[in-house]
Amino acid sequence: MCILVEGLRKLVEDSEYYSDHIQRETPINIEFHLTDTDEKATLTISKTLSVNQDSHTPDIKLTMKKETFNKIISGESDFGSMIGRSKMSDKRPIDMEFINRDKTKQIMSTLYALMNHFFTPGRLKVKKLDKKFAGYAHGAHPIPLVYWDDVRSAYYHIDEGETLNNAGEKDPYPQVLVLIKGRGAAHIGEKRIEVSAGEAVYIPVNTIHKITAEEDMELIWIAWKTPLF
Repeated sequence: MCILVEGLRKLVEDSEYYSDHIQRETPINIEFHLTDTDEKATLTISKTLSVNQDSHTPDIKLTMKKETFNKIISGESDFGSMIGRSKMSDKRPIDMEFINRDKTKQIMSTLYALMNHFFTPGRLKVKKLDKKFAGYAHGAHPIPLVYWDDVRSAYYHIDEGETLNNAGEKDPYPQVLVLIKGRGAAHIGEKRIEVSAGEAVYIPVNTIHKITAEEDMELIWIAWKTPLF
């Protein structure tokens, strides 16, 4: 049996305690393709989870190298960090292609459920919050924590001199940054303030915001009233 099918079936087995959060009323087929070995498998998520070898009418395709998949199932890499991106056109270790665009909302909701629970190995899900497990997006190094209906959260590591949200985006939903290590300068609208560990910074809706690290920083980002994507 190929490592892809074997690995996915182990993740299905490990997700038993969290199945209520993963199962879907509308079946979703996710094709996984390891590009360097040409292995393919389909994860079907409905009221149960099943894995079959090869491609079977996928709603979305996820492509990656064998090394990336192995690191995810061994806990050396975080699935959300490997697939997460600032914008859809960014290249990441895991690429995705929507096939059935009539199911886009259901697919995104399912991907969030997989990111939250399924792809963290072990029967009890524990994520390690460390830069070595983080990806790269919005000018810093995130590990997604919870992406769900109307809420998103992530751990961020910001190296000294880096700027979180370096593009100066503003968002149509409220956010809070809970600082757990380091210090830096926050630019919120026209204001600049010094911030440090042990503080929570609330971002007004539709306001340009950035944080520049004056030393290595760690924080938890929480947003609510968020759109699905």
